[in-house]
Amino acid sequence: MGETEDKIRTPQQERSIRTKEAIIRAAMKLFSDKGFYQTNTKEIAAAAGVSTGSFYSYFVDKRAVFIEVLHMYGDELLARIDDSMSEINFNTIERTDLILHLIDTLLLSHKAFIGYHKDLSIMYHSDEAIKQLMDAQYETGRLKTLTYLQMGQDELKTGDTEAASIIVFESVSAIVDFISFSPQRITVDRLKSELVHMLVQYLYK
Repeated sequence: MGETEDKIRTPQQERSIRTKEAIIRAAMKLFSDKGFYQTNTKEIAAAAGVSTGSFYSYFVDKRAVFIEVLHMYGDELLARIDDSMSEINFNTIERTDLILHLIDTLLLSHKAFIGYHKDLSIMYHSDEAIKQLMDAQYETGRLKTLTYLQMGQDELKTGDTEAASIIVFESVSAIVDFISFSPQRITVDRLKSELVHMLVQYLYK
């Protein structure tokens, strides 16, 4: 470990923990508004209400903040999905409404990443640590999808729920990314409607 890393603070007191979180959330907003490569550490520190020197006592550089942003985003996304799904009665809800509910939850969560989606794609292919973190988050999403499918397994057409969970996760992720990050010739509601129809026909008896 280098001299700079040795000076990085691991916050113990509540005030220090809040300061670090403020830096992460300020960075998240700036990365979304301006992009990762267009944001510098001085701007992040100012947005968080701390000095640049204070910033460097918590993070070695903006890449380190970016990794923390990814951790926070992943944790909050999973918590949001769990909270959203906990409100549902799986015994009574229509399957079309269930899938639409999940799609809308993911679309809402993607808003935090709209501003730096392109930067994120570049970093996925150029930074091994970020790639491993994102791959782990994707795998968590696939496993979460499997869990939800297993809750209604008696209604499924497929005998291979694990493979189906990957197909569903990747299909939903691709369309949610397309809706969030690409211009569309047709309305979002039409895209969601066809995605829901496709998945219901594929999954359920």
